[in-house]
Order: sequence, then C-alpha cells, then structure tokens
Amino acid sequence: MSNIQQAASLNDNVAHIKEFLHNVLVKMDIVNCEVEVSENGDSVIMNIVGEDAPNAIGYRGETLDALQYLCNLLLDASESGFKRVSLDAENYRAKREKILQRLASNIEQKVKRTGKEVSLEPMNPYERRIIHTALQSSKYVTTQSDGQGTRRHVVITPVNQSNILNAPNAPRKTLNFVYRSEKKKRR
Repeated sequence: MSNIQQAASLNDNVAHIKEFLHNVLVKMDIVNCEVEVSENGDSVIMNIVGEDAPNAIGYRGETLDALQYLCNLLLDASESGFKRVSLDAENYRAKREKILQRLASNIEQKVKRTGKEVSLEPMNPYERRIIHTALQSSKYVTTQSDGQGTRRHVVITPVNQSNILNAPNAPRKTLNFVYRSEKKKRR
C-alpha cells in the first residue's frame, strides 16, 4: 500500500470515527456541538466544541475518557498503524492539567511542612502521570502509585527527614529552653 493510499485510508477511518462520535453524542442528547479533527504526528486530535460540549465531559472527565477509549478501539480495528485518538471538550484536559499541577504543588508543601505522607484520591493513569511529572524534581517529596484497578492512587511521601534538615537552604530551628542550672542561679 503506498503512502497516498494509507493517507486516504486514514482519512476514511478518521471520518468514520468522527461520524461514530457524532452519533454517540446525539444518542446522549448532546446535540448542540460539533467535532473538530486535526492530526499531530502519530495522533488524531478530536475536540468537541459547542454549547452542549461540557455535557460530554462527565464527572472528572470519565465520560470523555470512555468516549476516547471507544474512538481508539475503532481506530485500532481499522489497523491504521500507531495512530491514537486524543479526545477533548472545551479545552477540559488543559484546564484539568493546571488544576492537578497546582494540587501537586500544594500537597508538596503540606508534606514538606508536616513530614507525613498524603494519599490522593483514585485517578486515571493520565492524571497520575501529571502528578508524578509535576513532583519528579522535588527535593522534599517522592511519589508512587498504590492500589489496584480503579482504586489506584498517588501517594506522596517525604524524602528522608535527615536529608531535609541538612539541606543547605533548610530553615534553622532555634531551641527555646533555659537550663535548670541557670534558673537556680537567678534565685
């Protein structure tokens, strides 16, 4: 198959997926929206825009993830190579990424301050990856995923306490106490 035939086949597959997505949205009673399609390297980017587009997101993007999964299954079934479908609605994924990066920063400060580990709520792999990436260069905390299946979540733990206290920019603690021998001398 030549490159031209592959491109034509891919365009047919993308048109088929776009039509499928539109039909699913109509059956979900999400009618005042359109699906925009663009290609970026090895991925097909589909964006749902319009008045009803926020209804396609669902709770924490679960509906959007499910629709993206279905679109990827259709693309895989057509044997289009290594193409992937990335589905978004009203720039939800970028907004969610900023929220998760802010959350990671706040939790880092909390763990640094308290010295206790914090377990976050269960997240999908994409969101867990955002948390891990946001904290990978931190001197004060480490991250790991824990749990199974849909209960998998990120645990943020402090780095060894001795390393934090001996860090060059660590705040110095002052000791506020008086020796008993000094108290006796004052009398």
